Amino acid sequence: MNAGLLVFILLLLLSFLGIPIFISLGIGTLIALNMADLPMLVLPQKLFAGMNSSSLLAIPFFILAGNLMSRSITGKLIDVANALIGRIKGSLALVTVVASGLFGAISGSGVATASAIGGLTIPAMKKEGYPAPFAVAVSSISSILGPIIPPSITLIVYASITNVSVSKLFIGSVIPGLLLVVCLMGYALVYAKRNNLPAHEKMPAKEVAKTFKSSIWALLMPIIILGGIYGGYVTPTEAAVLSVLYALIYGFATKEIKVKVLWTVLSKTVLTSAVVTFIISVAKTFGWILSKTRLPAIIGEAIMEVIPNKWVYLAVLMALLFLVGCLMDTIPSILILAPILVPVGVQFGLDELHLGVLFCITLTVGFITPPFGINLFTAVSTTGESYTSVVKGVIPFMIVMIICVLICAFVSPIITFLPGFMMGT
Repeated sequence: MNAGLLVFILLLLLSFLGIPIFISLGIGTLIALNMADLPMLVLPQKLFAGMNSSSLLAIPFFILAGNLMSRSITGKLIDVANALIGRIKGSLALVTVVASGLFGAISGSGVATASAIGGLTIPAMKKEGYPAPFAVAVSSISSILGPIIPPSITLIVYASITNVSVSKLFIGSVIPGLLLVVCLMGYALVYAKRNNLPAHEKMPAKEVAKTFKSSIWALLMPIIILGGIYGGYVTPTEAAVLSVLYALIYGFATKEIKVKVLWTVLSKTVLTSAVVTFIISVAKTFGWILSKTRLPAIIGEAIMEVIPNKWVYLAVLMALLFLVGCLMDTIPSILILAPILVPVGVQFGLDELHLGVLFCITLTVGFITPPFGINLFTAVSTTGESYTSVVKGVIPFMIVMIICVLICAFVSPIITFLPGFMMGT
């Protein structure tokens, strides 16, 4: 048996058994080196090379920015969203979606989005009489906008593995991200009208203006960060550094961030970043070994003999990614599957940018897909709701999300148009 295939099967088995992904990758890499008669000196060389990437610098800075913003900017984003749509029935659900989209456009993290936005809006929705399953569901679903709407840590990891341009991936995910926001808001509106959810009183124009004035610096942050990236003024890594500086200046100026909490924020960021970076470095080493054993080429040839065209391939790929996404975390899934499955899609003639954005979105949606979606269990543990009630609330949103992803899959210009228009490719 091909050494790469044997180790790949072992890796999946260890991962599904709950072994931490970096340990699983490390065991698989060591066994593959031994089976392929490669010198052990290759391991430290490839580990260093896997971390020696300027694009990966964006990850710790975006994580740090998200941690800082959860202590300062979150409330302002919610205030602005409430001022705009508070008078609509079910407005708190809509505010949760909009605020999650805005927060995701700065932090790039689903976990940060869930804790920063859901932690404030779920209790508020319950207090106003929203059904608990719906309140938890809308917050859980909205949290995955963080890894979809750029800047996205998930897209940065994907780019580091496949060598696709980070900027193109960011731009390509804008329209799909907005489509998801609109569709989620659409379902929330329908649900609110059917269940007669409460609306807030219409805010006077002066109050709306006052809210925007007090929140202007919080609103400028995503405009500056994303405008800098899309305008070509800064790279994604430079934008990540800029977001940290902006969050620090804003937090200190408004006195919402204290010097004494910086150590806690920095410690949390370093721990998360170190784990992610180490996983990526080991995964790149593992990917190099797979390429040496020609496993991607072998699997690609086998798939192309069975699957007749790219449309069938897309359908099979999405089904697989939905399944894997609800069993494993998004980043490990990308690190394991992208080096094998993406080249096959390219051989079928799929655009690598379209394939990359779709790959990440599908895995992210799988993160909240019943019955095993990891975010479902997170919602249960943090809100105290039963698993059954959470799933009951999530399923309608999931149907909406899956329809959106299918549209993005089979109407490729939704992903490819904007990068081509803005970057002339």
